[in-house]
Amino acid sequence: MRAFLWTCLFLVGSIAAQKKKSEIADGPRGGGAVFKKCGGLFGGSIGGSDRCYDVRISKLQFQIGPDGTNEDVSAKICSDDKKTCCVTPALKATFSDDFSKNDLETWSKKYFGDCKDKTFTIKKGIEVTLNKKGSDTLGITSLFVEATTLDKDKKIETERFECGKYNIGGAVAAKNSTSTKSKFCKTSPYRYERVTKVNVTIGPDGTDDSVKIDICSDVNGVCCKTKLSSLLSDDWSKNSVEVWKEGDLGKCKTMQYKVNKAVGSGGPRFTLSKNGKDDLTVNKIQIETIDVHGTKFKYDCGSFKLESQGQKCVPGVNCTVTKNCKKTTLKPPSPGSNRRTTQKPKVTTRRSQRIATSTTTKKPTPTSPPFRSGSGK
Repeated sequence: MRAFLWTCLFLVGSIAAQKKKSEIADGPRGGGAVFKKCGGLFGGSIGGSDRCYDVRISKLQFQIGPDGTNEDVSAKICSDDKKTCCVTPALKATFSDDFSKNDLETWSKKYFGDCKDKTFTIKKGIEVTLNKKGSDTLGITSLFVEATTLDKDKKIETERFECGKYNIGGAVAAKNSTSTKSKFCKTSPYRYERVTKVNVTIGPDGTDDSVKIDICSDVNGVCCKTKLSSLLSDDWSKNSVEVWKEGDLGKCKTMQYKVNKAVGSGGPRFTLSKNGKDDLTVNKIQIETIDVHGTKFKYDCGSFKLESQGQKCVPGVNCTVTKNCKKTTLKPPSPGSNRRTTQKPKVTTRRSQRIATSTTTKKPTPTSPPFRSGSGK
């Protein structure tokens, strides 16, 4: 009998340890580029509201079109603020026709000269200018730039930029002339986005328990978890609409997530979790984001139902639901939308910067419903 009791205690302890271990801590996790303040006084972090990160160029990949050349080609690489630039030597290898037609040419950093291990602090991307000597013409159908950055644990993270097409040369029929073409290169096939708003429509079953959200990239392992609450309001009351702004996201404020733009309707991964024994029904969660170029996006993360089934909720074990958010159309304001209109009375329940409203009427109104290139030279 005593042996049986010890066995039961051991099993209970093991289960409790597993539950405790499985709970994810609040805040950022999963590596990714380290962003820092920029755009402030003298271009530094003081007073800056922008977010920048450091990269080092590791590879240039050219797809040559039907118009190649035997003349020297070099690349000038600049950060997007033009404060850091460098120029490679002529990109050529011994015993090789380097820019011959229809070739795929990949150049590793050992050919970069002064650009080797050069650090660029960027916000949106990089600028690459191709320089070609001579009067011959050259058609590049695509140029991809691969770079590296370090995460907070000093591990290497790969970044990739797409520069597009280049057509250079032929303007001046002089043997020693130099022709140039500059292009701005954006991240590809992903973009960086930060969450600016979380809109929650709560159903008939609200809760006073602690509720947390966890937002993750659909490209890499970068995630951020935070509690959504305020001190002086009933945040998750039934049939209310809660709107949480970026400033309410705690440690997840200004987080940058890679979002795969190659998938038209794709978006971040969203997890809703809670503690306690209370149930929670959420009819819809929508998140709004903005990318580094100022383009805004809206994602529908669907409905959530967190059920304890009479047991205490353990985040990461039960009372947790994860959904893949789908991109929707963010409609611009319609003409005349700034005109005053008569609205139904609303009761504000939030005293922080967030907006939480619930409609009060005497009668309920029915509602309708990466690029891995080949090895370098």
